[in-house]
Order: sequence, then C-alpha cells, then structure tokens
Amino acid sequence: MEEKAKTTMSVPEMQRMLGLCKTESYWLVHRGYFDTILVEGKMRVVIESFEKWYANQIKWHKVNGDPPGQELKSYSYSIKEFGELLDVDDSVAYDIVKRCRIETFTAGSWKRIRKDVFEAWYNSQSRYRTPEDRERDVEREEATITMPEMARLLMISRKEVYNILASPKNEGVFEYEVIADRKRITKDSFWRWYTGQDVYHTFEDLPAEEQFRIERLKQEAVMPRLKVAVDKPSYDLQETAVLLDMSYREVRALIKDGYLEARQFGNKKYVLRDDLQWFLLQQKLNCES
Repeated sequence: MEEKAKTTMSVPEMQRMLGLCKTESYWLVHRGYFDTILVEGKMRVVIESFEKWYANQIKWHKVNGDPPGQELKSYSYSIKEFGELLDVDDSVAYDIVKRCRIETFTAGSWKRIRKDVFEAWYNSQSRYRTPEDRERDVEREEATITMPEMARLLMISRKEVYNILASPKNEGVFEYEVIADRKRITKDSFWRWYTGQDVYHTFEDLPAEEQFRIERLKQEAVMPRLKVAVDKPSYDLQETAVLLDMSYREVRALIKDGYLEARQFGNKKYVLRDDLQWFLLQQKLNCES
C-alpha cells in the first residue's frame, strides 16, 4: 500500500530542518509566518504553508535542501541586484530608488523591487542602462559624439560648442540622438557642418607650427600641486575648487556656464581628471590666442 505523504511536521522537525534553537523556532511559529494545527493537543506545522513561506523569504536556510526565496526571487529584485542590473554600486542604487520614488516592499528586513515595477520605471527613462542595452548602445555611440567630444575635436570650450549648435545659421544642420539620457550629435551631420565652414579646425587640420604650439601647451597644462591628491581619477567640486584656486561658487558657475564638465555619481558631482586637464589646456590656449 502506497504510503500517504506527510502534510504536517512537528515544531522540533521544523527546528532541525532550519538549524534553529528551540526559542527561535517557536518565535517563527508565533509570528504566524505559516499555518499550524493542533493534532492530539500538539502543535504541528502545515508543510505546504511552510514551503510557501520558505520560498518567499531569504533569511532562514534549510540545513539540507533547496536555498530559500525561490519564488521571491522569481518576481522581484534585491537592491543589490537592482544595482548590478544598472552597473552601479549599492549606495547609488539606494539613491536611485529614493530619488526616482521606485516602489519597494519589505521581505524580512530587506527592501525589494518587483520586476514589473522595475520594468515600468526602466522603460520610462533612458539615463540608466542594463548591460544588454549598453551593449546595443555601443553601435549608436560610435556613430555619434557628445558636446564635450565636439569641443575637444575643435579645441574650444563646451560653451562655444553650444553657441555653434544654437546659431540660427546652423538650424537644421546638426542631427541628434539621445543615448543613456545624453544628447549626442551624429558624426555624419558634424562632418557635413565641419567641411562647410572654415572658422574651426581639428588638430589634424592645423599647420605644423600650430600643432607644435598646442602640444607644448599640453605639456605645460599640468595639475597644480596643492593640498589635494592630484593622481585621483576624479575630484568632487570642493577639491576642484582647491586645484583651480577658485571658490566653490566659481566652480559651480563654470559648470553651469558650460566651461567645465561635471558628472553626477549618486548625489554628488565630480570632475574627471581628464576633463580638468582639458579645462586647464583651454585656459592656456585662450591666454596665447
């Protein structure tokens, strides 16, 4: 005769299954996480409800058996997984969730995001990208340039680039694409504009003596030796102010007016070392022009 499958287990059985002490196992029971019944005056755990609870939490683990949270993980992400999807660290992930008001729920002591909520939010923006979308973006990025890249090509400030793009005579000349929340210029439209004017020149199109002069200025545009570690890849705005011997307000004005490039990481702005050196070179070019 086929043995009937068990539908309940004793609390001590559940305790051994999870490797708990007696007090903790009864605490779980009294929290009402799963159903219990009385059989001959003894409390027993309903196995089906226990397994349902086990599949929707990640704190408690079976000593031998499947890992917890299988169902929970099938329809939601942890904040860490959310960050990994967007290739940002945990602190930035929490900042995005808070700033974008992404709906979360709590499983145990941890916040999680439903996958359908993530998809709805993700499709509503273009700033943050998954690895798959970043890979697809590569081809589009290779066919376009950013405004700072255009500035470097022409050896002018970003503000001057904006003036070129906004000039009435250039209306309809430049074509744009938005990739990862950044407006970019198609290379085809840039080169069409470039070949149709004679005011601005790339480094390669300059006379040899002018190329030599700019190379000399690049060597002179070194980072100032001040009370900031100068070998860092990026600097916050306070450090940038020290390096440039300016006030914090002056640095913010340079960024706002398009003379200096700053990038947002989490809730702070940083200036990349390369962008700061480019700004210093611009200052020297302007002084000698």
